[in-house]
Amino acid sequence: MTVSPQDTLPLHRPIRVESITLRPVPVEVVPEHDALPAIAAYLGVVSVEALKASYSLSRNGERVKLEGMIKAGLHQSCVVSLDAFPVELNVPVKLDFAPEAEIAAMAKPSEDDEIDIEVLLNEEEPPEPIVDGMIDLGTVTLEFLALALDPYPRKPGVAFSEPAPETPAESPFAALLQLKREQ
Repeated sequence: MTVSPQDTLPLHRPIRVESITLRPVPVEVVPEHDALPAIAAYLGVVSVEALKASYSLSRNGERVKLEGMIKAGLHQSCVVSLDAFPVELNVPVKLDFAPEAEIAAMAKPSEDDEIDIEVLLNEEEPPEPIVDGMIDLGTVTLEFLALALDPYPRKPGVAFSEPAPETPAESPFAALLQLKREQ
């Protein structure tokens, strides 16, 4: 039995695509209180006190549109003082999902051997894959929350001050030179 990366995540909320209708379906993801320490460890933060994701899902054919907001209260460790400090996050989420086969077909290069890559700045993100007819909203929640965290968190009011330059140490022979001058 192989272990997929999703099996190691501390938050799961799978939803079957067939249960999603054309009319938006509201879904909330709120982890159990005893899962919060594992989520904090996964995110690399001191603690997670509260986490709630509110999503709206709608389906058009085999494609799914997800929009919503993640609200989290957590503690991060300051990179300057190493003190834990509270952080409140409100993370907007907007994703499209499509069947894996459709995404694979979009990713295939043309029949030419030459691959031409063009970067378009205003191009929308490609859709996320629907795996085995399921979307894991726990994975979506953790990924967007991890991306929203400040990689170098600084406690409010704490500033990094460069240490004063050290005065060069006297040479051990300076005392001998001083003695020689005195003689």
